[in-house]
Amino acid sequence: MRIAIAGDRRDISLGPLATLSLAEAREKAHEIRKAVSEGRDPARERRLERLPPEQASTAEIVDDRPTFEDCWHAFWQVKEPQLSNGKHRDQWVSTMSSYVLPHIGKRPIADVKPGEIITILTPIWRTKEETARRVLQRIDAVFVSAITREIRERASPCTGVGRELGQRRQDQSHHAALPYADVASLITRLRLRKGPLACRLAFEFLILTATRSGETRGARWSEIDLATGLWIIPADRMKARSEHIVPLSRQAIALLGQMSATSPNGLLCFPNVKGKPYSDMAFTKALRDMVYADRTTAHGFRTSFKTWAAETGVRDEVSEAALAHSDQNRVRAAYRRTTYLDERRAVMQSWADYLDATPRSIEAIFGAEQRERELLRVRTN
Repeated sequence: MRIAIAGDRRDISLGPLATLSLAEAREKAHEIRKAVSEGRDPARERRLERLPPEQASTAEIVDDRPTFEDCWHAFWQVKEPQLSNGKHRDQWVSTMSSYVLPHIGKRPIADVKPGEIITILTPIWRTKEETARRVLQRIDAVFVSAITREIRERASPCTGVGRELGQRRQDQSHHAALPYADVASLITRLRLRKGPLACRLAFEFLILTATRSGETRGARWSEIDLATGLWIIPADRMKARSEHIVPLSRQAIALLGQMSATSPNGLLCFPNVKGKPYSDMAFTKALRDMVYADRTTAHGFRTSFKTWAAETGVRDEVSEAALAHSDQNRVRAAYRRTTYLDERRAVMQSWADYLDATPRSIEAIFGAEQRERELLRVRTN
């Protein structure tokens, strides 16, 4: 039978089906309910009964109820395969190990109370606000999982914790992004930069295709169809877990040609020296070296593309499809089965042509601080 004892769910065996009649089962269930109403714990009493008499009086019964850590591991087995970003997977594990498990990992999940969650979050709520918010969300996800699995009967102790600790109204922040008119100058400076060819070509490929960093860094030759000029990214590498087809411009195909000549036998289109994908910091370092780190991120070039598309008359649904954004309107998404591939092919070629045709200024390419030096060099030559 299933019963709540002091607010905790317990599953108590009544006996074997082969020898226990329905009437006997009902009688045993009645006895257990009566014991609970009297403030006793039948489950604990049963464990004591199994011990020899000389041990029962002094024995400490080990609480064998599922702990928070048990429920975290069960939850993570289901959650981990759903995360396509390796960095996000590592963050889940590290935040749980650093902030949560040392405090409530060994606690029966049925007993954890809101005060304990507040204690965990208070030291970082003001100093590491984004981390604290994510930790709260992740703790709550484990409790919701335990409630769904009927391991915990009380509501999640995370409910109301954010309000209790105090919410700050924060300005909405977005990825820094260059105006699209400045992207061509960055590409020119990227080409002049020293460093691994594969990293430079991968970065330019990311800009031309308006894809995410992880999608570009993990691109495989098996995903590229040069005959049709398509890059077919499988669902397990996409944020939305849906296959995405990217039409490749002539410029993007030319970049792939350069890489093919450099590393013809590799699995990855843009491998590092060890034959593995570049880390997510590779593009960040490139931007920092070119003094662009405070003006844009690698993800920000998707914003540059989106703004260019909006201001050049590209239909919103077409540019959204190019960015692999899922339609938030579920009804509309259910009926819209097209991916606008033909229109997107023209759009991606126009984007690449625009970048090729955009004038590059000395200031934009080399930075204002080097303007005079570059002008002097030109005059001298």
